[in-house]
Amino acid sequence: MLQKTKQILQKSFYQLLVIYAILVLLISLNLFWKYSLQFQIFAFIIAILGITIISKEKLSKKQFNKKFHYILFALAIILIILFRTLPYISNSIPLGYDTGIYKYGIKHGLQNLDSWILQGGLEPGFLYLMQPLKLIFSSQFILTWLLIGFCALLGTAVYFVTKEFSNKQTGLIALFLYTFSLIQFKAFWFMYYKNIIGMSLLLFSIYFLKKSQDSDNKKYIWMFILLAGLIGAIHRPCFYIFGLSYFFYAFISPYKNKSYNLETLKKNVFYGIGILIISSLFYLGQFKQAILIMFSPVLQGFIQTGESSGTFINFFTYQFSSLFYLPFAMLGLFYFIRKKDFNILVIWAIINFSIVYFQFFFFNRFIIFLDLILIIMASFGFSIIIQHKKKLGIIILIIMLFSAGFVSLNDARDSKPLITESEFQTINYLSTTEKNAFVMSTSSIYSPWILGYSDRKTIAPGLFDYSKHNQEEWIIFWTTEDINQIKEFMNQYEKPLYIFIGQKQKDNLEQFTECFELYYNQNTNKIYKYTC
Repeated sequence: MLQKTKQILQKSFYQLLVIYAILVLLISLNLFWKYSLQFQIFAFIIAILGITIISKEKLSKKQFNKKFHYILFALAIILIILFRTLPYISNSIPLGYDTGIYKYGIKHGLQNLDSWILQGGLEPGFLYLMQPLKLIFSSQFILTWLLIGFCALLGTAVYFVTKEFSNKQTGLIALFLYTFSLIQFKAFWFMYYKNIIGMSLLLFSIYFLKKSQDSDNKKYIWMFILLAGLIGAIHRPCFYIFGLSYFFYAFISPYKNKSYNLETLKKNVFYGIGILIISSLFYLGQFKQAILIMFSPVLQGFIQTGESSGTFINFFTYQFSSLFYLPFAMLGLFYFIRKKDFNILVIWAIINFSIVYFQFFFFNRFIIFLDLILIIMASFGFSIIIQHKKKLGIIILIIMLFSAGFVSLNDARDSKPLITESEFQTINYLSTTEKNAFVMSTSSIYSPWILGYSDRKTIAPGLFDYSKHNQEEWIIFWTTEDINQIKEFMNQYEKPLYIFIGQKQKDNLEQFTECFELYYNQNTNKIYKYTC
């Protein structure tokens, strides 16, 4: 009776899986409205039924043709690069909102050591990494093509860490899931440079941690400690995820076969201390502010949830961007739980989901990490299905990859920089002003771009080091028609002083010709010089 019930559940699982795959395909082709069904519930039901095909045995190590394997690996890397090259086919402006900040940091970060940088605007490890790179490459190359290279490196890290926990087939599946992930493409489009490098270090550190467990070679554990320490130097939120994951792993991993190994615990603690020492070395002296300033918002984020979201897509949007792997990620997670294998990947997935779902500090930005770990979990889910129903599993995998790839391809082709060519040219023209000039940005849209490309000290509301006014005073400046209030506001800054007005913002200065001389005008992008 029990066996018959199990067979019925398995049959229902495969039938629902086929229906789910067809619906996702129709959604990707815009033939079905993605909000018509509660897909997350559908995915959860499929994953629950999928438990019936999970065994405690490891996934098969059976290998397929090596040449074919290398071809698929190379194809995935080429597609990663190709998707991220598409926005630059007819465009030379770097993507993202933080572009100007990175441009400034690469060129002047360590030289000027601005207060906003020392307080965490750019981590010291990233600035040190850029020093030798800027001697070889131009900042334009670093912000475009080198970033694409780091995205390919992240894909490679996904492959190696997944392969190490399973087999090459699962590693390839994870790599292709990453290749077609809309969320990971969005991270590239937003130019979350440190995020991408940090995630690469995170995955490679986990890779060496796993290698050290399967080998007596001490170099693997030292590589783990070194790379894990560098995560904190490059990207603090990434280290936050890693630190929490490793903390719980350090105390859980010594428990095996109903006994607790104190020697393993001591080693884990020792490794953790080493990681903290390496990471802390980068924050000695002036950079210690970057650590101290994080305590209050992080602790507050646990108490007042939902307030510090971070700039990225929200969780609701993310749910429908992850349809192509969602049930398989749950199945992969259930696979490890069934085996009672609470490795660091499982702990990462649980912690990361908790941060995003319960909206703790910076929760929207942590969607990028959640997508990455669920991609890895999904690769295990796909492998389990392929191991039980090879032809059906491969067909479903192809359908899902096609669906994800089609959506990501359209997004890549439609992706454009946040500013236009004329806005970019006008901002660059600011560099023709006096070298001791200040440039004021009155809109957050343009502030990072002006910082990076004007090559002048930048005054921006709520950003950088030179603003002398609070938000209420800026609002008065934006809305007032009283020239005396404007003069009182402007006279607090040194001259020569220029103001940039982009085509996306209202020009409230053109009426005050007695104090603002039109210095440059192109396609409603204007530069005024303050003369009073």
